[in-house]
Amino acid sequence: MATSMFATILTVCRKELVDHLRDKRTATMIVLLSIAMGPIVLFGFAQFISSIEKKAEAREVFVMGKENAPQLVNFFARQDVTIKDPKPDFRDLIKTGKHDPVLVIPKDFSEKFLTGNADVELVYDDTRQDSGNVSIGVLRRLMRGFNAEVTNQRLIARGVSPQIAKVVEVRDVNMGTPAQRAAQLLFMIPFITLIVCVTGCTAVAIDMTAGERERGSMEPLLMNPVDRGALVTGKWMAVGIYGIGVVALTLIGFAITLKFLPMPKLETVMSITWLQFAGFGVTMLSFAPAMGALQMLIATYGRTFKEAQTYVSYLITAVSMLPALTIFAQLKDATWQLFVPMLGQLMVITRILRGDPVDATHFLIPFAINAAITVVAIVTISKLLTKEKIIFGRA
Repeated sequence: MATSMFATILTVCRKELVDHLRDKRTATMIVLLSIAMGPIVLFGFAQFISSIEKKAEAREVFVMGKENAPQLVNFFARQDVTIKDPKPDFRDLIKTGKHDPVLVIPKDFSEKFLTGNADVELVYDDTRQDSGNVSIGVLRRLMRGFNAEVTNQRLIARGVSPQIAKVVEVRDVNMGTPAQRAAQLLFMIPFITLIVCVTGCTAVAIDMTAGERERGSMEPLLMNPVDRGALVTGKWMAVGIYGIGVVALTLIGFAITLKFLPMPKLETVMSITWLQFAGFGVTMLSFAPAMGALQMLIATYGRTFKEAQTYVSYLITAVSMLPALTIFAQLKDATWQLFVPMLGQLMVITRILRGDPVDATHFLIPFAINAAITVVAIVTISKLLTKEKIIFGRA
């Protein structure tokens, strides 16, 4: 009996895979898009980091009214900083993100500087998350350096040691490792891979349920002397294989891109070992099929492919928003996260990426949760396929 059921499951699985792979145009598009995901994302990210590095290396700053502060201009020159004149309408341009921050020096700067304290303006828009933030940091560091130099000169002129102004010397001790800093930059790899886990098999899961219901092929299929549990399990197995395949292609695309990315300066930052990629794959091995089973369950309630697609989109949105919880709530790694789909996988992958310790518990708990989701979904779908409203109800 068990052998017969297993044979049925394999037959259904093979039949569904063959049917969906027969559409060569769609299959080719999915394969190409999955592999291309890594090159597109990482190359764009590398270009972004490279542009920031070039801007930092150029050490160019925009200063308005430099003729009003020869002392400050002299200090900038000694720091190998190039001063550029901003455009006349730089304030409006900064608001639209089309101009770097500008240091504005008033006309009375020299007078106030000689008699006491002078003021300058640093004009920028902190709502613009672009490479202009690099210029803000450069200008702030330059002004701190200028203030320190002038303060020391004034103290010495009055016969006071500059050390009196440094009651406490702060020495930075950064405990972060290069791998952990790289994890902050490469967060998109686990995030995108998890999204692919959820969306990679959506079309197949919907087509095997709501699609057959809409086409009217569900009734003759269920008329065969086949156990409904075996039938649903076979369909789920095909969805799971499809989802795992898409995830594998996506990870391969990321791995190949990181291996051959033509960015020598970023090799130390954007580097992931094959062992880490293997860890990612193991983490996704149960998650992708579980998400496929859950989507099949939701799609079973859809009378048409379009209706089921709408229902499943809510699931995808909800699951995709879970990682944002860890960012906005600033959650630290905790055992309870392993019991929450998506959060558990994100936690494990991030730990692997950071080089933090990972033990069997980090894999077994999410695997058990995913297995439970899969079993409940398959059993529920099998029961739903005994109801006339599900089988014959079509728009």
